[in-house]
Amino acid sequence: MIQYAPYLTHAVTLTMKPYREIMTNKGLTTQRLTEIEAKENFRQFIRRLNAAVYGNAAKRFGTSVYVIPVIEGIVTDKLLHYHCMMGNFRGGVDEALIASAIRAAWLQTDFGNFEVDIKPLTSDGWIDYILKEVGIGDADNVDYGNVHVPKD
Repeated sequence: MIQYAPYLTHAVTLTMKPYREIMTNKGLTTQRLTEIEAKENFRQFIRRLNAAVYGNAAKRFGTSVYVIPVIEGIVTDKLLHYHCMMGNFRGGVDEALIASAIRAAWLQTDFGNFEVDIKPLTSDGWIDYILKEVGIGDADNVDYGNVHVPKD
């Protein structure tokens, strides 16, 4: 994480709903949030955010917002939520527009909840904070399947 810190500009916390109501052919049912659904929800979020930030270039050229996501609450009794380090937003874009794009993309996901916290990433303390659950119950909380960092 430290090697990519110069490319990451925002500290983001994203909360998730513990369940959602879905309509099936048998009627309305409840789908509970699991680690698998949480990771798919985050993947959905990144697709939406990339489309909002980069438009067609996201699909055509693989241009992406950089993100290192850490999921919290897997082995603890907390509701699942993400802490992220993000960067590579278009140059010259206003901070309010970045925050708005992140919130909008998150709220459009299946489990995205309204509590979203976005701050400038200013210190290494954020890395320590987001990794506080790594190793608890033998858990590796970094969501490697959703990591997007610069290619060396």
